[in-house]
Amino acid sequence: MKNIDIDFAKLCFENKQYQKAKEIFLENNMLYEAGLSSLLMGNINSTKLIWKEIKNPGFAESWGFIILDIIEKKSFTKTPKYFQTRAFLEVYLNLFLENELYDWADSIINAYKFFTKANAEVPKFIARVLSTYGYFELTHEFANIAKKICYYDPEIHYIEAEMFFIENKYEMAKKAIEETLNIAPDYFPAKKLNKIIEESGFN
Repeated sequence: MKNIDIDFAKLCFENKQYQKAKEIFLENNMLYEAGLSSLLMGNINSTKLIWKEIKNPGFAESWGFIILDIIEKKSFTKTPKYFQTRAFLEVYLNLFLENELYDWADSIINAYKFFTKANAEVPKFIARVLSTYGYFELTHEFANIAKKICYYDPEIHYIEAEMFFIENKYEMAKKAIEETLNIAPDYFPAKKLNKIIEESGFN
């Protein structure tokens, strides 16, 4: 296995040159990575063919098959494991949005109740990704869902505070930040944003 080739394949993947990345991954028998490259080109059938060649599917590969089921709206899908969901849901949702595979991103978002069975933090994961792309309304929607599941998670209040701040809703941002700090007084990102709001005179 040529490490220089693999490094180049990773660089191609990061730069969305998925066809070239796929070719190199296949040459090096890195079937999961090759299949994912194919998927991000929008080719489900090619992805299936590649992943089915994996003799002993592991943590990542089994997650990939679950995502294919979700995309294709299969009536029965194997429930993922807790750590699979924690490790991969945000990654796949981000990759789909980044590559403008919006229907597939919607499939993940719409299946949030299914994924929440495996990991109760899923609404928060979704809110965090959506906030990155500026989907304000959906971010708040999933933040509210997350708070109903676990109100005392400081991160979800912070995610919502960031959104309010970007929306110029400074009073609401300040309130969300204060709630974050009530739950976790040493939560550094919240302390930093709180300082910005106070020093700017927004509140």
